[in-house]
Amino acid sequence: MTNELSQHLYLINKLAPFVEKPEFSRLLNEATKDFSNENRFLLKMEMKRLSKPCIRSIDLRTRVSSPCELVSFQGIKHYLHQPAAQLFAQLVEQYASYTFGVYESVLDLAEREFKANTGIMTSTEQQKIDSRKSNSEKYIVTNQQLLNFSHRREERMNYVVLIEIFLDNNNSLFAATVDISPNGLKLKLKNPSELGMIKALAPASIVFRGFQSDSGLTKETIEYRVLGISGEAEQARVHVYRDSRSGPQIFNNYVKNLIKSNKRKYKVNLDNAVAALDDKIHEQAFASTTPSLSVFLDTQDPQMPTAKFACVNGTNKEIMDYWLDENDEQNIGFLLNPPRLLRMLNSANSDDCLWAYAFTHIKDGKVYFYSATSAELEHEPELKAVFLSYASRKVSWRVYKIVCSDIDPQSAYVPSAMPTGINRKIDRLNRPLTPRLESKLKNIKHMISVTDVTHLVAQQCYQKNTLNRDKIKHLATFGHPRNRPPVTVLSFRYKQQELRKETRYKLRTSIRLENYDVDLTGVSEDCSISGLKLELDSPFEQRINSKVSISFPILQKKTTQFILEDLKYRVKHINYDKLVLHLEAITEEELSVAEKFFTQLIDNNKDKLKTITNEESVPGMGHALRCMQAKNTPQLCIYMQKHNGGYFPTATTMQPMGASWLNLLQHDMPATKMNSAWLFQDKHKGNAFIRDALRALRLDLRPIQAEIYVAFDPKDIDYETAIVAQWENELATHRSKLQFIKTAMARGEFYAFSVHVSRSNRPDTSFLEQEMSYITRYAIHKAKQLEEQMWDIAGQVYLTDITQEAIYRYKLDK
Repeated sequence: MTNELSQHLYLINKLAPFVEKPEFSRLLNEATKDFSNENRFLLKMEMKRLSKPCIRSIDLRTRVSSPCELVSFQGIKHYLHQPAAQLFAQLVEQYASYTFGVYESVLDLAEREFKANTGIMTSTEQQKIDSRKSNSEKYIVTNQQLLNFSHRREERMNYVVLIEIFLDNNNSLFAATVDISPNGLKLKLKNPSELGMIKALAPASIVFRGFQSDSGLTKETIEYRVLGISGEAEQARVHVYRDSRSGPQIFNNYVKNLIKSNKRKYKVNLDNAVAALDDKIHEQAFASTTPSLSVFLDTQDPQMPTAKFACVNGTNKEIMDYWLDENDEQNIGFLLNPPRLLRMLNSANSDDCLWAYAFTHIKDGKVYFYSATSAELEHEPELKAVFLSYASRKVSWRVYKIVCSDIDPQSAYVPSAMPTGINRKIDRLNRPLTPRLESKLKNIKHMISVTDVTHLVAQQCYQKNTLNRDKIKHLATFGHPRNRPPVTVLSFRYKQQELRKETRYKLRTSIRLENYDVDLTGVSEDCSISGLKLELDSPFEQRINSKVSISFPILQKKTTQFILEDLKYRVKHINYDKLVLHLEAITEEELSVAEKFFTQLIDNNKDKLKTITNEESVPGMGHALRCMQAKNTPQLCIYMQKHNGGYFPTATTMQPMGASWLNLLQHDMPATKMNSAWLFQDKHKGNAFIRDALRALRLDLRPIQAEIYVAFDPKDIDYETAIVAQWENELATHRSKLQFIKTAMARGEFYAFSVHVSRSNRPDTSFLEQEMSYITRYAIHKAKQLEEQMWDIAGQVYLTDITQEAIYRYKLDK
C-alpha cells in the first residue's frame, strides 16, 4: 500500500464492514474526495479483501500472558483473552460474519499488547524469570513404559491402624498401616531407622493392635510376607502380602466388611487407577500417530518366518499403501521377506537393524517392486552405486529402518487396573483372551518395526552417485517376482470412538466439487443422511471448515424430484494426502436438499446399500496387537503441551533398551528421567523447528519430518556444552553437514535422528471411561486433572535413530 493510503488506514477499518451494503459506494466517495482514482481503487480492493469470509482459527495462548478462553463461532474454535474476545464480538457484529478484517484486527491487538509488555519489562525482572528454571530444567520429564501398570485384584482402602510386626529373629517393630486390603498392606514404620531390619520376601507376623477390642483380633497373629520397600527415609513404605485362603476366616471377613462399610469415608486407594489412566492416555496418543508400522511375525516354521499381522494408523498406513499393486493387493511381504527376517532373528547383536532401499517401476499399467538392504548391496559392489543412484532419482524412492523385537504373546492381555467385581463393564475388561484369539497369537514371538525415514537431504546425497546406464538392466537382481506374491499381511486399523451420529452406507458414484475458483472431480466413498466421504482425483488445497458445493451428475440422471447440483457441505476432515474429504451437510432450514435426498435414497434402498462397519475378522485382534505394540515398541515418543511460553515436553515413553544414543537424553540424569533440551537448542530463533511444526499442524494435519545432527562429548559433565545439535536447515549445504559429522566423530560421538512431529488426535474417551468413572467416584479433582492432561496434549515428537544411514550416505562407514 502507498504512503498516502497507509495514512488513511482508519478509513479501511471504518468502511470495510459496509462493502456488501448498498450505501458503500456513496460512503467511499464521500470519504475519499481528495484521493486519486488509482488509490481509491486500491483502497476499495483492500476493503473487499478484509470483508471476505475467513476460516482461520485464532489461538492467543502463546501470544498473550492473560488466560485465554474457548470462543466458538460458526463452527471455528478460537482461544482469546478478554480484550480480544470483546473486540472479536464487536467486529463480528460490524462485519455480520467472521472475516479477514476480524482475524487481522484481533491478531494486531495481541501483537500490540505483546510489544507493550516486553517493552516495560526490566532486565532485572527478566533475570528473575529466567532464574526460576535453568535452560534445560523445563525439558526434563519422566520416562515411562507404555501399559506398564499392575492389575489390582482387590480394592485397597486408605486406612491407618496401629500394628506390631514380629520378624523371624524375634524382634518386633511398631508401625501404622497406610492402606489395607484382604491380601495386602502398605506400612509406615514408627521409627524409620529400623528399616534395615526388614528383608524382602522375609516372613512377618502382624498383630493389629489398633483394631476395635470387640473385633477379637487385637491379639490375633496374621502371617504376611514382605514384598518390598518403596521410597526412602521418612517416605519409606513397606509392602506386605498374604494368601487369604490360608488365613483365619474371621480376619478375612472383618477386613472385607471394613472396606465395604468405610471406603466412601476413608477413600479407596487410587494410586493404581490414576497411574493406569495416565498410562492409557499416553498410549492412546502414541497408537494413533506413531510413524512406525508394527508388523507381527508368525514363527511356526522357525526357518520360514512370515509377516502376518500389522497394526495400522492414519500415519503409518502410508507404508502399507506403498506396497499395493495395481489391483490393490498388499505386497509388503516383498520388503519383509523370509531371508531378511531370518537374518534379523539369527543376529547375535540385539541392536542390529536393517536399512532397506526401495523403488517401484510401472510398465503397461503394472507395478514392479524393487528393494535392497545395505548388506545386500555390499554383496553386489558393482551394482551398489547403480542401484542407489538410479533408485534415488525415482519419485517412488523409499528408505526404511527395520527393527526386530522379541515379544511374548501374553503381552496382548492387558486387564484394567481395577479389580473384578466392581461392575459388569470392568469385569468384561478383565476377561482373559478368548481361546480363538490366543490360538491366532500363540506363534507370534517377534515384532518388526518399520519406519519410513525417506528424506530429501539423503535422497540428494544418493543422487550424486555416478549412474552407469548400461548396468540399469542388471537391477532386475533386486526385483521381486510378480508370479510369486508374498503372504498377505492382514491390517488391523487403530480404532477410535465412532463420532458419526448416523449409519454410513457404501455409495460409490461420480461427484464434482466446487470451492471458489477450484473445480475438482472424484467419487463418493460412503454417505449418511448428513455426511459424505469423498475421494478426489486432485488434492484439495483449502482448509477444514471450508464450504464446498457438491454435484452428483450420475445420480441426477436417475431423479427429477431433486436438483443434485451445488449442494452445500462443510469440510470436517482432510486426510494427509488431501485426497479424501469428510463432509457435513450445511443445514440452513430444517433439512437441506442434500439431507432430504439422502433420507429418501437410504429409505428406499436399505436392502441394496451396504452399511459400513468396523467389525474384525477375529474379535479383539486389533486391541491385542495394539497392546503388544505398546509393550514392545522401540520408538521413543515425546509428548508436547502448550503453555504461555510456548510448547514444552510433559513426558516421554519408551521401552527399556540399551541403545547408545539414549545417553543424549539420560546424560547426568536419574534413571527415570530424560532431558530433551538438545532438541530445543534453536528455541530462541525465529524459525525454531518443533515450535513452528506444532503451529503448522493446527492447519495441516500431515506429520512434519526433519533431520537433526548431534555432536556429543560424554566426558563433558555440563549438559549445556556436552551436546551440540543442529537441524538440517542450520547446516545449509551437504559440505557443512559432512564437516559437522566429521568434527563430531573426531571429538566424541555423532548421532543423527529422523524427527516426526504429529498433531495429537481427538482423545477416545470411551477407551478410558471405566478408569475415569472409578476415579471420579472417589476423587473428582484427580479425574479433572487427568481429563485436562488428556486434552492438553498438543502433539507428539517421535525420534528415530538414523546415525548408521547418515554415515552410510556420506560414505564415512569405511
